[in-house]
Amino acid sequence: MSDLLVLMLIIALITIFSVRMHNNIIKKYNRMRQAWADVIVQVRQKELVIPKIEKIVNEHKEFESTVLTEITKMRSLASDLDKSPETVSPQTLKNYKDNFDTLFKSIKLTVENYPDLKSINLYRDLANQISKQEDNISAAIRIYNSNVAEFNTSIEEFPNNYINKTFTKKNPGQPFEHEQSSIDIGFTPTF
Repeated sequence: MSDLLVLMLIIALITIFSVRMHNNIIKKYNRMRQAWADVIVQVRQKELVIPKIEKIVNEHKEFESTVLTEITKMRSLASDLDKSPETVSPQTLKNYKDNFDTLFKSIKLTVENYPDLKSINLYRDLANQISKQEDNISAAIRIYNSNVAEFNTSIEEFPNNYINKTFTKKNPGQPFEHEQSSIDIGFTPTF
């Protein structure tokens, strides 16, 4: 009777130990997947900032186009005055002054009403946000790679490798590697 009890106790301990190892592998696998999802979230956050920058750039382009048109008109008016002083009549000068004043007020009004010449600051803020997002992406990739390494180690160690081959059947995770960075560094480890 006691031999049977000892045998049952050993089988129960092996079963409990195997289940714990299996669950540990699953936990590390899920951490690795969550870390990759975090990388994707950070990339998407960065992508949300890009349309805002595009909008600002387009607004600047519209603004600059309007201002350039007005300045071109002013230059054209001024070229009429480049003729010899004898050919410029008081009426021509008055027309020039009136048109110049109108165009200048238009430019001034455009600049004052332009939603964001302050947008240069907004642009800088958005550029800083992108920079911070890049930092967050880098941090998320480091966390992901760390989780991949931990998971891969857990399924390669004995007896976890046996449990993984028999029950869990998870493949090793693929770490994020940036080939261009490796080329730029000029060093490739020999593993």
